[in-house]
Amino acid sequence: MATVAQSESLPSRRSTDPRIAAAIELGWRVAALHALRPSTLAPPPPADELLVNRRGLGAEDRLELELRAIAGVAQRVGVALGDDELEALLDLVPAAAGSQAGEDRFRLELAGAHVALAKRLWAADEAHGRAYELGNFLSDTWNRVLRPRTAADSHGELLELFAPARVQRMKVLLDDLQTRLDPAAVHVVENHLDAWRSRVARLPASAAGRAGPAPTRDELAARYEPVERQTIIWRQILTGDKEPEAYIDHDRRGQVRDELLRQLWRRYRHFWWVLPIVAVLGGGIGYLLARESSAAGAIIGTVTAVGGMLGVTRASMAATVKRGLQNWGELMWNRSLAAVICRETLVVDQLVDKLLPARAGDGRSATRGAGGGRWRRPPRGDEEVSSPRTRSRP
Repeated sequence: MATVAQSESLPSRRSTDPRIAAAIELGWRVAALHALRPSTLAPPPPADELLVNRRGLGAEDRLELELRAIAGVAQRVGVALGDDELEALLDLVPAAAGSQAGEDRFRLELAGAHVALAKRLWAADEAHGRAYELGNFLSDTWNRVLRPRTAADSHGELLELFAPARVQRMKVLLDDLQTRLDPAAVHVVENHLDAWRSRVARLPASAAGRAGPAPTRDELAARYEPVERQTIIWRQILTGDKEPEAYIDHDRRGQVRDELLRQLWRRYRHFWWVLPIVAVLGGGIGYLLARESSAAGAIIGTVTAVGGMLGVTRASMAATVKRGLQNWGELMWNRSLAAVICRETLVVDQLVDKLLPARAGDGRSATRGAGGGRWRRPPRGDEEVSSPRTRSRP
């Protein structure tokens, strides 16, 4: 666990605005509930055997729980659902849990509530409206794989989800919100989106699967599970539910130092010729000062006096240089940290491994997504996912 001293030693970084985080979560929850199919929920176990959690609730209790959770998040954002609006939706829950017609009507009313929430958010603060829309996009990236809306199957829907136009829209939302989001989270998600767009577009036709009976929902969920995991990662780091640093263990944080050295080399290697010049100039000045010490003392005294008249002192100059070096160091460190986290949390290659099983001797059996060997699948529905927030520096 990170100690207080370790946490304080990590360079500071702006955190996500709490209301922006809540708006993203609200958009996520509304989209997830709209995609939920009560008929696919397993019946709860007998109450006398064990206490059921959120995922084990029956259809009626689950729908009510999700609605009340949405109402709570909406209140935190500042656009609370009215009592009459919430009660109207809750009144539809029994029918939605019991029949397809009731489910369709519930979904239609929820879509109306979604539009009403979006209007209020955009009217109250455009940033909240954009964050809500971003939450919709993130949640639907997984929801639509299980229930295709624009394509004939999940593979075709996957191509639509990571089409250039949709990816660009999500990146525009991230850019519009960049001053109110964790900059490391924005960097990670934007780079991930580019990687997914590129990798999914190159999937061969064989990735769609073999001809035969249509796969069940559970089979689709297992086949495309890395998509779900990736969207959960994006939501967690954007909302601050999980610090980006928590995705890398202590041993892998040593990679941040290596990445920092690589970035420094790439950035400044072209200016190596400056070092000999500085060394020659410094040596020449030092030699002159040592040889003509009396004249040098007079010059230094004059410069110091003039600087003092202008309000420039040695202490202020030292403080300015120190502050500039500190800001530069924090910037380079956070960039290096974001680069490592980006690699460690990208799981698109794990999807490729599932869609294109390796044949013996073809060399693909070792293909893994970054961090693939360390991942544990979070509970489906991810709101139960929790991890310690660590900010320790290696």
